[in-house]
Amino acid sequence: MLIKKVALVAALLSSVAVQADTAPSYRYLQGSVEHISQSGEESLSDTGFGAKAAWQFNNNWFIGAKWQRFSDSESYAENFNSEQLIVSLELTLDRYYLGGGYIMPISDVTNLSFAGYLGSYRLSADGRVQVFSNGQPTFTESYSESDSSESLKIETVLRSNINSKLELSGTAYYEYLNADLDNKSQYGLGVGAQYHFSENFALTSDLSYGKVLDENTTQLSVGARYNF
Repeated sequence: MLIKKVALVAALLSSVAVQADTAPSYRYLQGSVEHISQSGEESLSDTGFGAKAAWQFNNNWFIGAKWQRFSDSESYAENFNSEQLIVSLELTLDRYYLGGGYIMPISDVTNLSFAGYLGSYRLSADGRVQVFSNGQPTFTESYSESDSSESLKIETVLRSNINSKLELSGTAYYEYLNADLDNKSQYGLGVGAQYHFSENFALTSDLSYGKVLDENTTQLSVGARYNF
């Protein structure tokens, strides 16, 4: 009986450690929770959402799309004798990317991709001003503004299936943002991991550090991916 148990444990361990026989593919849909933090003249720490997809239409070429959204809101109030002024503001940043790239095989389980993306940064502001006199509203006004800037991004990603369950990746990118900034260049390095629960479903995590919107920026992403 003991010999059978030892044999069963050994079989399970060997199945977990079995090497993958294919390289990662670029055919997936992914949703994620995103966290961004910046240090500088104006510190920032926000949590948002993201999605991305890729379609590998032959052995070497793929198209891809990415989207991220971060929101921040604040409000303040001032009192003037019997009157009160309340101002509220919500800021939303959307980042969109659409492009494609080339996949270069490195080994049976590793590949290197080179991709270019056209991007857009859209910043929206929604505000509301309210005036109360003796607790009763006397004035209310809402406004909404938005502004967008285009970008060009190049990215290289090294991906490898360490075994049948785990994929590791490394990323480097450079982006030129056509916006009213002293430094229009954005760049960074990142690492990632993907754990496969099954052939189609995986849990993903990515961490990157670089320069975004003229500030030192750390970004963390945790999500779920469907591979097809």
